[in-house]
Amino acid sequence: MISREEIENLAELARLEVHDAEVEALQKDMAGILAYVEAVSAAEIPNGLAGRDMSSLPYNVMRDDTPRTQDDPLWAKEEALRQAFPTSEGGYNVVRKIIQKDE
Repeated sequence: MISREEIENLAELARLEVHDAEVEALQKDMAGILAYVEAVSAAEIPNGLAGRDMSSLPYNVMRDDTPRTQDDPLWAKEEALRQAFPTSEGGYNVVRKIIQKDE
């Protein structure tokens, strides 16, 4: 089982506040997660798949980047979303900044 110190270290690295009452439950959860990862790692790969080059498989489906017209069924939904924003500039919705850089 993962130790209390390891849980506290992980919490510190993840910048989480973990209360004493939560440590035992987290130890059990982490033990289950680690056991699952170990089981997946130990799984045998069927013949023919080991070392197979997967680079030729599609990994990202792209669509044409064309503006929608009023004939498009999604246009009305997008227009309603645009109208819900109080401010827009150059066709973009303006939102307030919520992320700040730590110094």
